[in-house]
Amino acid sequence: MERENWKGWALSLSLLVWCTAGVSQTIEVCSECEYKTIKEALEVAGGGASLLVHSGTYREGTILVTKSVKLIGKGKPVLDGEGKYEVLKIRANNVLVEGFEIINSGRSELEDIAGIKVEDSENCVIRNNTLKNNFWAIYLANVRNCRVENNRILGPFKVGEAYSGNGIHIWQAKGVLVKDNYITGHRDGIYFEFVQDSVIEGNVSEGNWRYGLHFMFSHRDIYRNNLFRKNGVGVAVMYTKEVVMRNNRFELNWGGTSYGLLLKAINDSLVEHNVFYKNTAGILMDECQRTTIRENDFVENGWAMRVWANSMDNTITRNNFLSNTFDLSTNSSKNPNRIEGNYWSSYRGYDLNGDGVGDIPYRPVKLFSYIMENNPAVSVLIKSFFVELLNLIEDTLPAVVPVSVEDRKPLMEKVEWRR
Repeated sequence: MERENWKGWALSLSLLVWCTAGVSQTIEVCSECEYKTIKEALEVAGGGASLLVHSGTYREGTILVTKSVKLIGKGKPVLDGEGKYEVLKIRANNVLVEGFEIINSGRSELEDIAGIKVEDSENCVIRNNTLKNNFWAIYLANVRNCRVENNRILGPFKVGEAYSGNGIHIWQAKGVLVKDNYITGHRDGIYFEFVQDSVIEGNVSEGNWRYGLHFMFSHRDIYRNNLFRKNGVGVAVMYTKEVVMRNNRFELNWGGTSYGLLLKAINDSLVEHNVFYKNTAGILMDECQRTTIRENDFVENGWAMRVWANSMDNTITRNNFLSNTFDLSTNSSKNPNRIEGNYWSSYRGYDLNGDGVGDIPYRPVKLFSYIMENNPAVSVLIKSFFVELLNLIEDTLPAVVPVSVEDRKPLMEKVEWRR
């Protein structure tokens, strides 16, 4: 009899476990709920629990998450750092943060204080949040397979570069997706350092103090379908290899030392199907090797491309150079790169055999641009009669340009490529 009772009890327990398997714990947080604060709810939450936080303003100092939970805002609850605290700090795997407005983090010259900071974690998801007036907005350090999606990030606009952190800052990471975010008013919109095998896609980064995207020591990454507009500088990709830069738009990044895209010490990378519109310089290449730049549009930039003498074995082909002040400039008299088969709106050659390729080479480096690369102060003469006369002499006697750069197969019609 006792054995039968034991078997019945065991069966009941098995049924209970089976019925409750996969049922996650949900804890509600609000002023009228059992749990009034997020910290209280985190204390009782088990792994895998969902914390449903209702609308209101929560001032709880630094909220530390050390469990695998879902933090879900309902009615856009506000987490306010009151200008003193790091608002939300995550040190656990499989954490979701969604639907919050996170504002007013503290500031420090010694610490990287953020609206949301994730450390030593895997599979985190930060999505559909608004972050305003934070020192650093979203900060990920030593993470794997995390996603930062569809967040609206508005920086502390009036403080300047020295007193502002980055909008999305990722350090020491792998397998990260940064997608469909809007970032403005920070030092750098997006910052990658030691980040590998990751994707930056569909973001708008504009009006940031320094870079729209800053990329350091980050290999085998892709950034595509982004807009970088009106930043101090558009994008800087530095000390990196095997990066794909595709279908982005760089526009109105304008200033004395600005550019759409800086390629500094990068190797074996691809720049394809991008639009560079009205930047001081579309692309600046410094110490680059074995990188292909193809099927891009350079439209109404000061310089379409500036290729310095330390850049070698790169391929520049099938691009459209349209109404730029200077199509190409260099500080070297030699050409260690392959520049061939591009369309140049200022080309005045002819195509007698009708094969679509100009019969005479095009020399894209103007004498005055070569002089400027070696003597920047002469830029004050750029619209002067002297420069017009210099251009006329050059058109008549191309040999006066001491630069061997030429496109031997200039195209007669624009290259049509699809984004």
